[in-house]
Amino acid sequence: MSNTAARSRAAALGVVLAASAMAAGCRADGEVTASIFPADYRVRHPIALTYAPNTLDLFISRNMTGLDARQAEDLRAFAAEYRRSGRGPMTVLVPVEPNAPAASRRGADAVRSALAAAGVSRAYLQVQSYPGPGNSLASPVRLVFSKLQAKVTSECGQFRTDVGGTAGTIEGWQNRDYYNFGCASQTALANQVADPLDLQRARVEERSDVVKRMKVFDDARKGSDPSTSWKTEAAAVNGAGN
Repeated sequence: MSNTAARSRAAALGVVLAASAMAAGCRADGEVTASIFPADYRVRHPIALTYAPNTLDLFISRNMTGLDARQAEDLRAFAAEYRRSGRGPMTVLVPVEPNAPAASRRGADAVRSALAAAGVSRAYLQVQSYPGPGNSLASPVRLVFSKLQAKVTSECGQFRTDVGGTAGTIEGWQNRDYYNFGCASQTALANQVADPLDLQRARVEERSDVVKRMKVFDDARKGSDPSTSWKTEAAAVNGAGN
C-alpha cells in the first residue's frame, strides 16, 4: 500500500470517528437536560413507605397524681395504634425537674400504669429522662414508637417556573403540568390511607358469603331469579308552596 493510500484511509477514519463523537455528544446533552421534569405527577411526587416516629406529648402538672380525662383518652388511642402497627419498643421520655423530682417520678408512674391498663406491657417500654427547664414552662412526658408510614418524597410548594407565563416567554404555552401539580393530592392520599401496605399490594381476599351463595344455588334450582331485589319508595311530594 502506498503512503498516499494510507494517508487517505486514515483521513477517512478520522472523519468517521469525529462524526461519531459529535453524535454521541449531542445524545448525551439531550439525556442530561435538567429543565425537563417527568410529565406524570406520580413520578415527580412519588409516595414511599418509610419507618417514621409517631409521638404523643402528655402534660402532667406537679400537683396531678394521674392523667386527666382528655389525655387518658389520647393515651388509650395511642396505645391501640402501637398494638396495631407499632414496630419495636415504645420509648417514654420523662422530664426531670430539678425543683420537683418527686413530681417527675409520679408522672412517669402514672403514664406507665395507664399504658399497662391499655394493654402495653412494661417489657416493651424504654423509659429515659431529659432535663426539664426548671421554670414555669410545661415539660411533657413524650411517648415515641416507630411505625410504617406513607410519605411523599418530594417537597410541595415548589414552583420552578412562572405558571401564568411571563411576557416574552412560552412557558405558559407548552400545555404541560407545572412541577408542583399533584403534590398536594399525593400528600393527602399518603396521609389518609388506612394501612400504608395498601399502596404496595392488595389485601388477602376474605372468604365468600356462604349464606348468599347457597341462596343463589337454591333459587337457580327452583327456576327463580337469583338476583337481589331492591325495593325503592318514591318520596311523597306535598303541596307546600303551591
